[in-house]
Amino acid sequence: MSDSEEDYMSDKLLQNCEKEDIRPGLIFNRSKKRDHELYKKTVSSQKKPKLDTENEIREQGLQTAISSENKGFKLLEKMGYKAGTSLGKSEKGVTQPIRIEVKLGNKGLGHKTLLEERKRKKTEVNINTERNFKASKIEKNELHILKKDLYKAQKACEDLDFRNEKQLPDKNFFWTKHTFLELTKKKKKEEDEDSSEEDEDEVEEEETKEVLAEQLHDLLEYLRNNYFYCIYCVARATDIEDLNSFCPGISRTDHDDDI
Repeated sequence: MSDSEEDYMSDKLLQNCEKEDIRPGLIFNRSKKRDHELYKKTVSSQKKPKLDTENEIREQGLQTAISSENKGFKLLEKMGYKAGTSLGKSEKGVTQPIRIEVKLGNKGLGHKTLLEERKRKKTEVNINTERNFKASKIEKNELHILKKDLYKAQKACEDLDFRNEKQLPDKNFFWTKHTFLELTKKKKKEEDEDSSEEDEDEVEEEETKEVLAEQLHDLLEYLRNNYFYCIYCVARATDIEDLNSFCPGISRTDHDDDI
C-alpha cells in the first residue's frame, strides 16, 4: 500500500473526523448557541399569546355584520327583517348580538355562580348576626332599666306604706322581693323554707320584659294616686293636681329630657 493512500483502519482517519462535527440540529459552539437562544427569544416575544389571538378573532367576528349574501340573512329579509332593527313586534328589542361571556379556567360550569351564592349567603348571615346582636343588646339594656325602675319604685312604696303602718302590700310585687318573702315567713310559720324558696323561684320565672313593664306601670299608678309621688321627679306633692303641675307624666319616656 502506497503512502498516498490512507488506511481506513488507521487512527489518523478517525482523528480527522473528530475535527468538525457536522451533525444536523446540534450546536456545540458557544457563540452559535448563544445566538440561537437570542433568536428563539426574539421570535417568542413577537408571537401573541394564544388567548389574546383568540380574543381578537372573536371580537373581530362579533364586530363584523352578517353579509347580505348570507343565506340565513336572506331568509330573515324575506320574513320582513331589516338590517339595524330588532327582531319581533316590539321596537325596543335587542339590535346588537348578545355578548359572549368567555369562561376562563377549569373550575367547571356554574362554579363562579356557586361561589357568588355562598358569598351572598355568608354576607346575609353576618348581617343577620350583627342585627341579632344589636337587638339582643338593646333588649338586655331595656330589661336592665325596667328592673332598676321597678326596684326604685318598690323601695319608695315600702317606705310610704310603712309610714302608713301597712302590714302587707296591696300587691306582692309592690314591695321588694326580699321584704315580701321575709314578711311571708313571719305570717306563715307553718310553711318550711323549701316552700318559700319555691315561691322565690316562681317570682324569678315571671320576670320577663312584658311582666316587669306591667308591674312597673301598676306600681307607678299606685304611688301617683295614693301618695302623689313620682320616682322620676323624686318629689311628693300635696295632691294629684299639685303633682300634675310639675310632673310631665307617669312613665320614664315622659321624663326623658329630665332624667
